[in-house]
Amino acid sequence: MLKEAKLYRRVGNKIVCQLCWRFCKISDVGFCRTRIAKDGKLFTLTYGNLSAIESRPMEIKPFFHFKPGKTTLTFSTYSCNLDCPWCQNWHISKVDPPKVFSYVSPEELVEKALLFGDIGLCASFNEPTLLFEYLLDAFKLAKSRGLVNTMVSNGFMTPMALKMLGDAGLDAMNIDIKGNDEVYEKFCGGKAKFVWRTAKKAVELGIHVEIVNLIVTDVNDSEDIIAEIIDNHLKHVGSRIPIHFTRYFPAYLFKNPPTPISTLEKAIEMAKREGIEFVYIGNVPGHRNENTFCPKCNELLIKRYSYKVLENRIKRGRCPNCGYEIHGIW
Repeated sequence: MLKEAKLYRRVGNKIVCQLCWRFCKISDVGFCRTRIAKDGKLFTLTYGNLSAIESRPMEIKPFFHFKPGKTTLTFSTYSCNLDCPWCQNWHISKVDPPKVFSYVSPEELVEKALLFGDIGLCASFNEPTLLFEYLLDAFKLAKSRGLVNTMVSNGFMTPMALKMLGDAGLDAMNIDIKGNDEVYEKFCGGKAKFVWRTAKKAVELGIHVEIVNLIVTDVNDSEDIIAEIIDNHLKHVGSRIPIHFTRYFPAYLFKNPPTPISTLEKAIEMAKREGIEFVYIGNVPGHRNENTFCPKCNELLIKRYSYKVLENRIKRGRCPNCGYEIHGIW
């Protein structure tokens, strides 16, 4: 099913895609392999072309400050606009969209979310930017049915794309920061500065944002790179936006050993020392830093184990002990 793309312009005999910061000049197929030029127009190959649909908890995204303990209908398509060699979802992110597939309409997707008792939709697994046109329709429809809309993204979309997603009803966005510009250029493609621009713009648009940094052994685990990420976090999104430092495990083409927990703990210590209020560890079940504490009085507010919320003591968005307002959507 071919659907005309929303963001592109013609330059000579080529079409410039305006969906992500690559701005591919396409005469045939773009870098992400989901956009094709045909008869002077740009088309998407992913509309309703889904690789997975399942109900999943907020905490697995991770969203720790957006509707904790709830679930969303999580879905994905194929391919990616970056090329990380440690990709956890390589079986769909490194695959072209199939030409023959079982179409899932936005209406069917929303009905599944309602049937499963989910509070909304979440575009995840592969890079959801590549579902752009589908998300615009699905998010609007979900909003009309009282559902929320979220996505887990590498943040490499253009400001135009982000604004349109916000207008369609995007409520929350988890953005993955790979490292600094050198890490992006060497391993993933792209630049960190464009991802930080997306994060800043999302906050300005009133979208709930949480930042994730997968710390990969011998790639982005130096104190200098971690310090640069912390500095950019404070500069672009501020001290109240949560950040998750997540443990890497070998996957796809990458065989470096798993991240030492001590490295993650050092990153958490550095972030807290610089004033970030909510700093978490990821992929270390049972660790103290899975929990949410009040940044003012250190009261335990949300107790977690892995992807489960065991206790939530936040009252009307505030600490029950000192009354401090806890950033998030509760």
